[in-house]
Amino acid sequence: MKQAKLFGENEPVVLTELELAKAQTIASQVEGIIKPLCDKLEVVGSIRRQKATVGDIDFVAIATDGNWSKIAQVLKKSLLICTGKSVIKLNFPFENCLFQVDFYRATEQTFGIHELVRTGSAEHNVWLASYAISKGFRLKYSEGLLKDKVVVAGATEESVFEALGLPCLKSEEREIVNGKPVWLKT
Repeated sequence: MKQAKLFGENEPVVLTELELAKAQTIASQVEGIIKPLCDKLEVVGSIRRQKATVGDIDFVAIATDGNWSKIAQVLKKSLLICTGKSVIKLNFPFENCLFQVDFYRATEQTFGIHELVRTGSAEHNVWLASYAISKGFRLKYSEGLLKDKVVVAGATEESVFEALGLPCLKSEEREIVNGKPVWLKT
């Protein structure tokens, strides 16, 4: 079925970015709906890094037993993009438009690594993964920080930074400028 038939004559606009304050408003609305289905739920991504504009809203979630699939069901007014074992992507209605919201599934053991990676920035994640390799580790986004194929950190962000001998950074400092992390004083 064509999308126009799904929405009638007035197909909603899918926004590709929002001002931080508006994205925070949506995140709060979504959080209020989803929180009862989760043991743990955190907003990550550009909102957490306090970027002026946001391209989507990201959450890391530990769903209460059996509730992962209910997240998409509860948000039935949203337009589901995809759903799977580890991610749910949907477009959430906001001011007669739609805006993308993503949920990343975590466990108690992987919550910190998901929080770290999904907060970003992407460039900082690449830098951090390279740094981990230089120290004999591997940063595996779905499992944690590995040493000799064994997870040594990942339940919290702090545990990953500590294992790498780095300070635990504020989320808004996780940016790369001229090939270096903004927090790195050299």
